[in-house]
Amino acid sequence: MNLYIGTDGDGFGAGSLPLGVQSPYGALRLGADTSNTLDIPIVFDHLGGYHYSDTHINLFSHTHMFGAGVQDYGEVGIIPVQIDNNKHLQEMISKRNGYRSEFRHEHEVVEPGYYQVYLDTHKINVELTATEQVGIHRYSYDKIKNKHHVILIDSSYTLQTGVCNRSHIKIDSINHEITGLVFFKGSLSGRFGGVTTYFVISLNNWSKFGVWNNGQIIEGQNETDGCSSGAYIILSDEQVQLTMYVGISFVSIEQARTNLHVQTNMFQSFDTIRTIVQQKWLDEIGRFEVSAEWDREAEIKFNTALVHSLSSPTQWDESNGVYLGFDGQIHIKPDYMQHVYTDLSIWDIFRTQIPFIIFHDSQRANDIIHSIMINVEQGGDLPKWPLANGYTGCMIGSHADILISDLIMKKEHDNYLNLTQVTQALRKVANQNQVHDGRFDPSTYIKYEYVPSDMDQHSAPLTLSYAYDDWAIGNVMNAAGLTDEA
Repeated sequence: MNLYIGTDGDGFGAGSLPLGVQSPYGALRLGADTSNTLDIPIVFDHLGGYHYSDTHINLFSHTHMFGAGVQDYGEVGIIPVQIDNNKHLQEMISKRNGYRSEFRHEHEVVEPGYYQVYLDTHKINVELTATEQVGIHRYSYDKIKNKHHVILIDSSYTLQTGVCNRSHIKIDSINHEITGLVFFKGSLSGRFGGVTTYFVISLNNWSKFGVWNNGQIIEGQNETDGCSSGAYIILSDEQVQLTMYVGISFVSIEQARTNLHVQTNMFQSFDTIRTIVQQKWLDEIGRFEVSAEWDREAEIKFNTALVHSLSSPTQWDESNGVYLGFDGQIHIKPDYMQHVYTDLSIWDIFRTQIPFIIFHDSQRANDIIHSIMINVEQGGDLPKWPLANGYTGCMIGSHADILISDLIMKKEHDNYLNLTQVTQALRKVANQNQVHDGRFDPSTYIKYEYVPSDMDQHSAPLTLSYAYDDWAIGNVMNAAGLTDEA
């Protein structure tokens, strides 16, 4: 396979895929955010963080959108560096992208569940692997005389600039733990009030530490706030290799710590976790066997597309089944679901990816539809494009109708799907104005049976979308025995 596919191109001709590591459908997508010689990266080339044409790695962040057409996520930015002294460190922090590093593709290894790159500027080899909510870093520093080994943690970082609203970081030098949070309002998350990502970082054997705020380092201080802040850890000069564990949560710092402990089985080695995660990928890929005559290029494209299709949507429940709901409350996933899902770019995926999931993984398909109905229970309305725990109103149509219909018409739905609840939600979206993610004025559409162009400039695609949506709703009504309403 070739996991660089989807990381090149320009504008909406780019795949906007992140490059890095995650488990299948994992919430944590740890990867490099890159730039070229320009001081400010071109936004539409970096919606996934990484662009193949770039020459520099700015840092490694722990969440990413997957193939979307806007920027969001990209929190908890970390990069290892080597410094001469505190003055050198100060220069790195005070200069925009002062700590980024050159890299080359010939010094990269990209596999499902494993990423490796050599940072040419800092002379450090970086290896990454990941569980559902934990990123595991292994850094190997070249031994250079009079160079000190440092880790920079940009707690206020988000991939999209200027969307941090609050950030906090605290260093616990006794327990060798770093905790913090960042609250941000990105292109989609800002539409429902923003997202808070909490993190807990565990590593050993540091000798000194400090923080920075507004470009100024403060040696020995262990806590800071602000949207231009972070922390640094100086390792002992003898320590040339380090494994670091980064747990994230959308619930709390305590839950991030739980994720960290549970998902690493109390800090198993990097190689052990890598083996486990890569076996998960092999198990998923192993569901498929193709009997066909094809060339090497076709095989590469198929296997790559398979991995990409198994990378999203996002598993939203965390260790012990907890998750943040659309009502802002903490919930436990129902026992009949293996996982709760979010980051459903429904307008993008109703045509091919969801039918693909229904075809090969009925349990996951049911979990996705149950997740949509949980959105209805907690938020009141069917979603168009749910992100994290909120409605984004992104794109047109009400294509959750089609996802639900697809599962039911193929008779793949389980006994836990409440058809009364489903038909109520579908009836509402087709006939009433929703508070969230509604259609163009339903009463006008019902009156004319089309969207008038003098009332909405998107009249043609809206009319076509609603025709498909209503056909799907009619199929569900028939399946539920409501033939008169269908």
